[in-house]
This record gives sequence, C-alpha cells and structure tokens, in this order.
Amino acid sequence: MPSDKDEHIKMKCGKRIVLFTLFAMNLVDQPAPEVTIEQGTLSGKISTDGSFFEYVGIPYATTNSSTRFKAPLPPPKWKGVYKAVEEMYQCPQNTPFGVVGIEDCLKINVYVPSDIKVPLPVMVYIHGGGFILGNGGKMIVGPDLLVKQDVILVSFNYRLGALGFLCLGIEEAPGNAGLKDQIAALRWVNKNIAAFGGDPDNVTIFGTSAGGASIALLVASEVTNGLFKRAIMHSGSSLASWAINMDPIGVASNIVSRLGYDTKDPEKLYEIYSELSYKDLLLATANIPLTQLVHNKLLLLPCVEKNFLGVESVLNDLPYNLITKKPSKNISLMYSSTDKEGLFFADEETKDTLEIKDKRSPFEEDLKFKSKKEEKALALKVKQHYFGKEAVSEKTILKLSDMYTHLYFEIPIILEIELMLKTSDAPVYSYYFTYSGKRNLVKSSTKFVNEIGASHGDDLMYIFKGTIWPYRIDNKDQRVIEWITKLLTNFAKYGNPTPNDSPVRWKPHSKDQLNFLKIGDELEMIGIPNPEAYHLWKSIIEKHRRTKVG
Repeated sequence: MPSDKDEHIKMKCGKRIVLFTLFAMNLVDQPAPEVTIEQGTLSGKISTDGSFFEYVGIPYATTNSSTRFKAPLPPPKWKGVYKAVEEMYQCPQNTPFGVVGIEDCLKINVYVPSDIKVPLPVMVYIHGGGFILGNGGKMIVGPDLLVKQDVILVSFNYRLGALGFLCLGIEEAPGNAGLKDQIAALRWVNKNIAAFGGDPDNVTIFGTSAGGASIALLVASEVTNGLFKRAIMHSGSSLASWAINMDPIGVASNIVSRLGYDTKDPEKLYEIYSELSYKDLLLATANIPLTQLVHNKLLLLPCVEKNFLGVESVLNDLPYNLITKKPSKNISLMYSSTDKEGLFFADEETKDTLEIKDKRSPFEEDLKFKSKKEEKALALKVKQHYFGKEAVSEKTILKLSDMYTHLYFEIPIILEIELMLKTSDAPVYSYYFTYSGKRNLVKSSTKFVNEIGASHGDDLMYIFKGTIWPYRIDNKDQRVIEWITKLLTNFAKYGNPTPNDSPVRWKPHSKDQLNFLKIGDELEMIGIPNPEAYHLWKSIIEKHRRTKVG
C-alpha cells in the first residue's frame, strides 16, 4: 500500500506533467480554419493569444532567374492542403549578416480577427527599405495592434534592388518589376480576400518610406484603377527626388562598374545583369549607407517605362505629369511625416561625407537649372537658410538633419497634397508625428537617441507590434498606439479618421487651408509645420522641377 510520501511524489510528478503539457501545447502551432482560394486549399495557425488567424507565406506570384527584371508569373496551384505557416521568406538583399533571401520570394501574409462576423475592411501594407531592404514579415509588420480594430491586415514581399528595379528601356528589362509585384499582390487580394472574410470592395493600401512612395506611385498609375478604395502614405511621396530614377542606364552602369564592367549599352548591361548571380549583384553595393547610394548614383529605383507591345507598364510618365494631366482616381488619401525624419540619415554621416556635403549642391536630378551659376546661387540660399555662415560639420549635423527632413520628405509630401487637392474632390488628410516615446525604434538605434521628436520610421512601432521590439508597452505609449491605430482603421473603414467622438476632430485639407493633425503627447490640429522651409523649397522646386526624363 503506497505511503503518504509516495502519493505526494506522484502528485508532484503529475503537476509537472500537466504543466509541461500546457507548455508544449504553446510551442505547437494550433491550426486555423482551412480556406479555399483559386490556387487550392490552405491552412494557417492561430496566434499565440488566440485573437487572430495567421496565413503566412502564401505564393501570390512566381519569379525566377528566367523572368528576372520582368513582371511576375501567375502563382502556383496545388493539390491537398498548403501549410501557410512559414514566414521566413524574403527577397534577396544585403544585411549586416550578409546576403539573405531567395529569388522565388513573392509571398503574401493574411491576418484575420478570429471572431469575424461580417466582411471586414482590408488594409494592405507595403514595406519600406529604400527599395533594397525589408520584407512583409512580423519582425516589423506585427499584426496584433491593427487586427484588434476589426480589420484584416495583409503584407507581402516584393523584389528589391536590381531584381526589382533594373530599368534598361528594353523589352527584356523594361523596369518596375518590384512595382509589378505589388500590383500582382493587390490583384491576388482582389481575387481571394473574400475567402478569408475580407471585403474586396473596401481595400486600403498603406506603406512607409519606399513603401509610402510606392503607394503614391500606384495611386498615380492608371493600371491600378479599381484595386483599392483608399491609400495612406507614411513618409513617402511620388514627388520625392528618391522616388524616381532619372538616369536608370547610368545607375545600372555605375553598379556593375564596381565589378569591373564598363558599358552603358542597354543590351550589354542586360547580358551582364542576367549572367551575374543575385549575390554578386548585391555585393557590388554592400556596406554603402543609403544616402551615399543616392548621392553616388548607385541606387536602382522606380522609373518611367517605355511602351512595348503586350507589356503592361506601371509608369509611362513622371508622377507629376500623371497627377496633373490625367484624371485622378478621386479616392480618399492620407499622408504623414515625422518632425525629425532626417535623424536616421544624418546618423550615417562621417567626417569625410560631411566635408563633401559642405561643398556639393543639395539638389538631386529631379531639378533642372539653366546654368551652374543659377544652381550655385540657389544652393547658397539653401545653405544660408539651414546653416547661416557655418560649415556642414559634426557641429551642425542636426541642421543637416532638418534639411533632409524637409527636402526628402516633408516638402515633397505637402506639394503632392496640393496637387491632389487640385485634381480630386475626395478628402485628403495628413498627420505630423512628433511623439517621443519608448517605441521610437529607429531613433533609439542612432546617436540621436536623446533628441526630442520622431525620426524617420519612428511611428511604425505604434502601428505594428513587431517582434524586433518585444518590450513591455507602457501606459503613455499605449495611449498613442490606441490613437493612431484607431485613426488609421477608421479611415480604412469609413474614409474618415474621426467619424465619431474623438479627442480632436481631424479636419481634411482644403484648397485654401492645409490642416495637419499633430500626434505628440496630445492630439492637436496645426497648419504647415515649417512654413519658412516650405516657401523656400516650393519656390525652388516648382520653378526647376524636371517634367521630362533625360
């Protein structure tokens, strides 16, 4: 007969077995309901807290070395049940750990609230990364905060670098393969999202940085008509100097010149790019900061395409011309920027690059001047505005950051807003993010961590619960999360970010008055954030903007 001591030992062992079983159950993905789409049936998994279903790594199109630089091919079909649970896919790119990714990288992720009752609004996110980095995975695009607001979130990968944006003006490499991936993803959503409980007639696209510029380009393009109802552009504009490649042949030539090739002939360049491995193409520009890639003409970007019979082009003219000369989509729009966008880019500067910046013109190839003398005079005017009589140096680096903020983000966005107001009757909203909290991920990774304000990309962790930032959310940050996720999802649902009672009524812009919702420690409506810089850059850009490529 067992003793009391034996019984006690059994009870302790039994408790440990139960606890271990519960622990093990949490390590095993619990299956989400199966979904049948045009390609076949797929299954996903339930989120750890049970609040949403995840269907990740679904192929929305295909690409390989034989379709490099072109539009993607249709997605595969399958028999049986496709396990949509693998989220580690990404397109080839340079990282601090070397080259990662695979060419057949066109995967899409769908996150669905688990208590869905009616067709839900859909928000499709396009990631940023300078057209050379990033993916749609949960490291940044964690869905938790948005799906709580009763929307379906979709994210995806698209081709980057040469594979996505080589533009040689020939049929084999017409350009914008990465944008064509984005369009393929939107067409996939339009065709399949109803199977997940989404409303294909209520799709909002949104993106940050290069993703924001991509959104603006998709809004300007004619081939995207009917694919989305609303659009949100965070820290990106189709009018930014870094949104369009004004010399795609020159940039393509500069990149392979670093590998020992010397040609500007499109056919020869195509042959070189086709024969090189994607790893060699990426290593040609590895470890070069983003600002230096731009200034040294080593960054492949979206381009204006030539027309070829049977080849769909995304952009057949510059965005400025498309917006002003073509009928607008007449859809509700939202733009945003942060007050210290430039901190991220100023952090890349060294003593040597600052000395170069002190001597070079601040203008990029999107502007055209009658003479070097005219350009020099305007460059001096800009330098005096930001630096007075001081040199560009470590001492004045925060002033350089302000110039980056205005030139690359804030002013192009405002000028695009003004164009949209002239060509559309639909409401256009803007927010100006100044909040300095513990989830300002980008700023915290720079030497400017103690500066007040928000760097480029700092609003991301108040929209997404990315796994890259797993720390506890304090009450102050939680309040900002609740503000911004509610405002964005209200816009996606109703086209109005403040349809009901709110701490402040968010007024859209009008032709007579630009209105910005400042998101800081409080919510506040303001006018143009930096009027002096706005008037300076507007006078230069509107007079000297290029309206033709070449």
